[in-house]
Amino acid sequence: MRRILLLIVPAALLLLLMLLNSTTADWRHPIFEAAPGEALYVATFSGGPEDDFNRDWDQFGGRLSSVIADGALVIRLDDLEAGTFSSAAPIFRDFDVTVQAKASAGPEDNGFGIVFRLQDRDNGSPADDSYYLFLISSDGYYQVSRVVQGVSAEISTWIDSPVIQTGIGAENTLRVHAQGTEFSFFINGEQMPLCLSNNPDGVSTYFAGECVDGSMVEVLRDDGIAYGRIGVGARSFMTDSGVVVAFDNLVVLSPGADGQPGQGT
Repeated sequence: MRRILLLIVPAALLLLLMLLNSTTADWRHPIFEAAPGEALYVATFSGGPEDDFNRDWDQFGGRLSSVIADGALVIRLDDLEAGTFSSAAPIFRDFDVTVQAKASAGPEDNGFGIVFRLQDRDNGSPADDSYYLFLISSDGYYQVSRVVQGVSAEISTWIDSPVIQTGIGAENTLRVHAQGTEFSFFINGEQMPLCLSNNPDGVSTYFAGECVDGSMVEVLRDDGIAYGRIGVGARSFMTDSGVVVAFDNLVVLSPGADGQPGQGT
């Protein structure tokens, strides 16, 4: 009887561990939280790839690569119509993130920016990932999109703005404020309006300075993805490959107690 009990106890413990391991990422990677305005996470990308917090970030080689070198996280795209991103390990729900971004090579017709609330299945494939994406281009446009289990949807189409510093080598500071189901987007300290279609299943269309069959909003409300990782990403289009973008000084703060964007950059 004792042998049976000794076998049952380890079996029960194993079952418990299996159940815990199969739960959400919250258990394996707790959601980072802090008092309003306090720092949640900082990445300066100083030192080598394996130094300090640099190990938190996805780093990989190939034609779509992400490496930490010379005090920055550098994404390079050597294929047309391609994209990739690198995310840090911590998980966030509510946050206020800023990062400095600069395209150092390739065409001005590019896209680069912040990936947030990224949820993946740890299977090495982005085809079933879910996340939001806030991009700018070196020719002066910005866009917000959402991917749910690999299916992409443009929330706000590419909109031109004089706020963006244009040209290869120009640096821009990007910021996303997320609290609950509300999101605000900033470039170089200026809040950027979005063009949302009046039809939830419609297409965002911006033409001649107007949001066609839609409305311009300051705050996006969307409940598609509740929490996830933060990262940076870039993409190329049909014009040319060789897109190279450097990201630096990523800072994640806890949003203000009133739920409004703080002063930030």
